[in-house]
Amino acid sequence: MPLARAFVVGKLRTAKAVLERHGLPGGEALAEALAQAQEAPHLEALRGAEGFGSRAYFMGLTQLLRPWGFQGRNRRPPRDLVNAALSYGYAVLLGRALLAVRLAGLHPEVGFLHAEGRRNPALALDLMEEFRIPVVDQVVLSALRRGRLGLEHAEMREGGVYLSEAGKRILISLLEERFLQEATHPLGFRKTYGELLEVQAARLKAAILKGEPYTPFFLRG
Repeated sequence: MPLARAFVVGKLRTAKAVLERHGLPGGEALAEALAQAQEAPHLEALRGAEGFGSRAYFMGLTQLLRPWGFQGRNRRPPRDLVNAALSYGYAVLLGRALLAVRLAGLHPEVGFLHAEGRRNPALALDLMEEFRIPVVDQVVLSALRRGRLGLEHAEMREGGVYLSEAGKRILISLLEERFLQEATHPLGFRKTYGELLEVQAARLKAAILKGEPYTPFFLRG
């Protein structure tokens, strides 16, 4: 529970900070979700708090992203350009998280927050929770608002909306730039986002094997 709780708390703190930076609604709901997560007595309650907070976060973002058809998070299949870009970005981030977990010598299928299962990279999914918003969401939001990604990069197929090949190339390039940008960890040190993923995986290993405290990465308001 302490590790699962850390992943959720890190994600929700970042979500709250992002909404506050943009003056968007949802901060109170996220504060409530954070309180629920910090007091959750078991995994089911913790997952419930994460879900409640995530819904509040994405509903807050609709005010900024409505011009691109965004009305909330959806997937399998994504139904608008924003969700298509988010889903593709998360897949790229998962690849980096898998690499970080393996470099740390951890088994990617043995997780704490996400359900374990054969060929389900639960631990990599756990680790990437801290980085979904600061890496993928922030890049997608910026790309749309600056005109780097647009409706011309959306393709309708198989009952959903997906990024075109040109859109994928643009997003991958922007994500690679983001991985090279530095950020400050809550403990005070600065690393690139790519390095922070590996640092957090190493700290996770120390928490598992040595019982050392694990501080999640999150953006401050």
